[in-house]
Order: sequence, then structure tokens, then C-alpha cells
Amino acid sequence: MKVQVYAAADDNGWQWHISLAMAVDFTYWFERLGRPVRIVLLEPLVSVGQALALIDVLSSPSCKKRFPHVFPEMQPSVYTPPSSREDPDWLKTDFLITRSYSTGKRSTPETNSDFFNPPNVIHSTPFSSESLNDYLQAETLASSTAVLNHSPPPDGRKSTLPPEELMRTSPPIPSETLQSLTSRSIDYDNWLACGPSAFRDNSTTYDRLIEALNGRSLLSEEVIRLLEASGMAELLENGVWKAYIQLAYLNGDITLTNGLQSNQMRKFPAFWRRQTTYSCKRCGSGKLHFTPCYHCGTDCPYCEECLTMGRVRSCTLLIEGAKGSCKGEEDVYRWPDIKESPRGNRCPKNSTRESENGPTLEAYLHPWGLSPAQTAASKEALAFLSSTSPGSKDALGKAGLPRSDGGSGGIAHSGKTAPSFLIWAVTGAGKTEMIFPLLQYELAHGRKIAIATPRRDVVLELQPRLMRAFEGRSIVTLYGGGSQTWESGDITIATTHQLMRFAQAFDAVIIDEIDAFPYLNSAALEFAARKALAPGGRYVLLSATPPRALQREAASGRLPHVTVPVRFHRHPLPVPKRVPAPPLRRILRSGALPKTLRAHLEGSLERGAQLFVFVPEIKLVEPLVGLLQGLWPGKVIAGTSSKDHERSVKVTDFRGKVTDILVTTTILERGVTVPKTDVFILDADSSLFNEAALVQMAGRAGRSKDDPRGLVFFAGLENTVSQTGAIRQIKKMNRTARRRGYLLD
Repeated sequence: MKVQVYAAADDNGWQWHISLAMAVDFTYWFERLGRPVRIVLLEPLVSVGQALALIDVLSSPSCKKRFPHVFPEMQPSVYTPPSSREDPDWLKTDFLITRSYSTGKRSTPETNSDFFNPPNVIHSTPFSSESLNDYLQAETLASSTAVLNHSPPPDGRKSTLPPEELMRTSPPIPSETLQSLTSRSIDYDNWLACGPSAFRDNSTTYDRLIEALNGRSLLSEEVIRLLEASGMAELLENGVWKAYIQLAYLNGDITLTNGLQSNQMRKFPAFWRRQTTYSCKRCGSGKLHFTPCYHCGTDCPYCEECLTMGRVRSCTLLIEGAKGSCKGEEDVYRWPDIKESPRGNRCPKNSTRESENGPTLEAYLHPWGLSPAQTAASKEALAFLSSTSPGSKDALGKAGLPRSDGGSGGIAHSGKTAPSFLIWAVTGAGKTEMIFPLLQYELAHGRKIAIATPRRDVVLELQPRLMRAFEGRSIVTLYGGGSQTWESGDITIATTHQLMRFAQAFDAVIIDEIDAFPYLNSAALEFAARKALAPGGRYVLLSATPPRALQREAASGRLPHVTVPVRFHRHPLPVPKRVPAPPLRRILRSGALPKTLRAHLEGSLERGAQLFVFVPEIKLVEPLVGLLQGLWPGKVIAGTSSKDHERSVKVTDFRGKVTDILVTTTILERGVTVPKTDVFILDADSSLFNEAALVQMAGRAGRSKDDPRGLVFFAGLENTVSQTGAIRQIKKMNRTARRRGYLLD
């Protein structure tokens, strides 16, 4: 997208801006702010990224000294309007006046021009031979293009780049464009003499647009889809939406920036040369590809990491809506079921009054009927939320997550880490029920919450449960191909990829299964989760098998956490048993199961259990299904994997007790609950099965209160570190649960 670059100046100084619709800027500066303002236009139009790079250079003190004619406060305008008003409409941006939004009446149709593009006028000032374009090529255009807010960019001289790197600047500006740059100075009298029509915005439409953009981070084509889905398709007529976006930018309700961030750095061995590195402002990735670009006129990079959600280039316009402030105490929503505790009651440990007449944190726990272990965990998490609420002394202003991989992931931290709390709960502990009090607490204080999970099926599973629990509240589900992509609600349930479309939108982000693919070790998804959290926001992390880095942070006390060592039915976790067995490939070649393994399989079938049989590779699934069908022809046996298009049907049949044995890969290590199941993990010594995967697969057994003593078997030739660690972790949780008195036996 191409934009206009201009400076607005008054007696107090000047500010550089970009414009999607100059008629709005003229109206804003001249009609709203008055006579003293002057405008200096730079022409021709340039792409968004090039415009921001130009602004960085033109804002530097050195440029201001060398080219005073660019800065109107140093040299008054010498421009006079055309004589005899031979072209009275040249200051109009025609598409902006085809409809009067205050009256709903159409005026005389004009030509459709998206940008202010008047004819040549007297005293149009080209940048001369001493030349601003020479200066611009001597100064770096590869400076970091920051978000353009409604304020002057930071001052400071830019470092010089070698000439051969000019075409890899951020972004490069073709030399013919630099050579053709001209300036045009316009003041209030000039504008008034031409009799332009002011842009007349509709306040209701404007408010609806700002509400729809609240907390969003969208490309221009996504804004168009948002307007269509939000019932504002009339703004798309003649491109009027650009005028409203420009007005919102000038009012400070949104920010405009380009899609990629660039930085200069020195790398070994050529420390004397600066190299340009790029990263995506939407996902933080540095995985970019250069292709010719129509808007830039050069080779322009685009992000490959988030390409499935729209192409982000250096010249792409990125529109970010500002999140509204939290409600004050007078606007606090009080949950209907909460009763205020008597003044004489003493608050338990970690449960304090929120206000003189407000409920205690205990009141948020009562409606949900949690088990003792669940209640203790929710109570600790509530105390964390209360102590780190926006405005409290522990609340921080910049969002950051503790790294799940222990490394930088290619993204530099910006400021301090936002408060985070880990709920380490065993599989089947009822993590969803544990977060109900937390959601209730945040909603009661008028805050917006996001529940993010790496997997789409979890989003679909959570939606009906939350709708039943929070009836009357708006709950939005966001996932690829979903129907609510452009809606907003009190609670947003989204896949972690969908967080890329938000910026500082949520007061609390709950990330479920933080150890699961594709979130684990994904720098892009962690960047999106950080970007989606509002200043003063907090994270709640949920996991049955936290990554080692988070476990170390929790053990050292750097990460507040709580452990839930028992399932909701209060029976111990099934401890896996090792079964010596040759590699599965050898078993398949021989066509016979080892006697010990076959005996355990027959024992599970005789007790009426359904069997999960996990294998490490997709190509082993079908051969094993054939072998088992030969041994038990009377049983229904199926196999599935990530490449199986009928996976959902087979999982449904297994849940419905149609299938007796399901052979699968780790694709079903999470999220599938069957009342009476035993688990067999073949080739448990495979390097593809780490400790977390073994714990998750073992967690498929014993989840029901009707069959809490399900069986788990690790079949393999060797006893690996992962197997030992998984068994140790499960036994430790059982000991902790018994020590705390959570177990029934």
C-alpha cells in the first residue's frame, strides 16, 4: 500500500505523519486545530515501509539543519493558491465527499481517487542538487521502523550504510523515487481559499469501528473482512474505510505501522559492516523471503512463518487498535452467586478482601464444587491474580512469558516479564474446572480473558463447557476456518495461532497445554502470546508435563506455581509396568507377538477394557493393525495417525465403544478420554518418545472414577532415561497426593 508523507507544523514544532486519505488530515489540522497549522507534503507517494524509513531520516536534527525549506517553522510558506480559482476542487480527496455521513445524502459524484493528488501548483519545491536525495542515500534508511504513534518519532542521527547495502535497507527506496521527491507547503489560508469540503464522519460509525478494532492487530485486507463481518460494509464503498482509519490514527485510537521490523547489527567477522536483519511484527519470526514488490518497486521481504494467515511484507500496512482501559470499581460486575462474607470472618491464608465491602477470594470457589486438590490450586491462582491485578504494586507494564525452551528463540525480550503462574496438574486432574473461579474473578472485574491452546479440538471441546458455566456471557471461539474470526467477547477461546491477530487485547491469557505441539519451542507463537497481553496483564500456564525450563524456574522460586498431584476422583495415578519386548519391526517381520506382551493384551481384553496401543511411527500403524486382527478376529481393531483423513470418525467410534483396540501415534496422546482403557506403548525405548510424551500417553488410563486403576505397559528392549523419568514423575505425584491427604485410599 502507498501512502502520503507529510509534516504538520505550528508554533510549537512539527510532526511527521503518513496518510491514507489527506482530506481527513487537512480537516483534522486546519478545521479542528485552527489557523496556525501548516502542512508540508512530500511527493510522490511511497509504500508504508518506505514512508516510515523516510520519516526516521527526516526527523533527525542533521536533516533539519541542512534542509530548512522542508521544515515550515524555519521558513514560512511561500505558496499561493491558483489565480482565479481555476481549479477550486484540487484540495479535495474526491471519494471522501461522495456521501455525507451526518445527513445520509449523496453529493455530486466525483472521480474515485484514494489519495490526495492535486495538479502541479505554483512554488512546488523540488529538492535541489545539493539534494535531499543525496542526503537520504548518505543516511541509513535501514533504521528500525518503529510503530508510528500520534507523536513525533525519536530524534537521533542514523549511521551510514555502504552503498552496496542500500538495496537491502528497511525497505529500500528506488533512486528514481528519491531523485523525484518534491515538497509542497500549504497553510490554512491556502486551504480555505480553495473551498474544500471537510470530511464529515459519523460518530456512531466511528465508535463501532474503534470497538471492532479494539485490541486487534490486522492487515488492511483483514480490516476489510472485519468491516464486512461487523455490518459496516458501507465503509468499503469508494474506499471510505481508509478515511475512518486515518481519523482514528490522528485521534490516537489506533496505531499504523508496517509489517516488518528491521535492525542493524554487526556480525563476525566483518564487524566494520552493519548488516540488516528483519523480523515480522506480527509473529516475531526472522524467516523471510525476498521477492519483487509492486508497491516498493524493489525486492521486498515477506514473512514465511505466518504466511497462512496473510502475507506480511515490509510495505504491508499493519493496523493495531488500542485497548480500552479496565473498568473502574463503580463499573465492577458482581457475580450473582457471590455473597459477601460477614465482616467478622477472618480470611484464610492467601485469601484477602478485594475491597472494604467486596467478597473474599473464597467466594469465587464455592459455586463450582471442586475437589480439595482443585480448590487448593484455584485458591493459589486466585491469590496470584489478586496480588498482580492492574494497579497493584506487583503489576508490570510490559508483556513477557517465561521461555518454555529456556532460550531466546530468536526473539529479544522487551522489558520485564509479565507475572506468570503455573498450574502443574496431572493428566485428568480437571484443569478446565480449576480455571472457572479464575474466569469468574476476572469477569467480575470487567476484564477480558483469552484461553489459548495449541489444538483446535480443545477449542471446540471447551466452548460448550464454558457456555454452560458462564451463561449470559459472550464467548467467542477462534480457530482456522471458524465462523467467529472477527467477533469479540468477554471470553475468547482461541488456538495459539489466532493470537497473532491481537495486540495488547487481554488482561489475562490462560495458555493450556503449554508443552504441546505446535506451541512448544515455537518462537512465533510465544511472540504472539506476549503481544496479545495488555500492559498490567497476567499469564496462567496449564500443563501436566511442563518443559524442563519451566520446571527449573518453578523449583527455584522464580515462577509462582501450584502442583495438583491427584485426579478429581482422588485415586492414585496408574504406575507403568515395563514389559521386555523386541523392537516392533522385528515383531512385525516374525508375525507373532511375544508371549508376555500377548498375555497382558489378552488380560486387558478379558477384563472388558478398551486398548490404546501407541507406536512411534506412522508406517508401523497399519502392519500392527493387520497382526492384531489376525490374533483377535472377533474384535474391532482400527489404526489412525495424523495422515488419516478419517481420524475423527475412528476416535468417535473408540469413544463410543465401537472399537476395542485403537493403534495410533502420539497424535492421540492428549485430549481423548475413554472411561475404561488400558495403555500399551510399544517401542517405549524409542528416541521419539520423550518423558513428557510417555507421561501423557500413560495418562489415558485410569481417568474415570468407574475404572481408576487402569493399566499402563511400557514394552521395549531397553529401559531408557525417558521411561525411568516418566515412572519417577508419576510415583512422585502419587506420594505428594498421599502426603497431602488427597487420596481416598
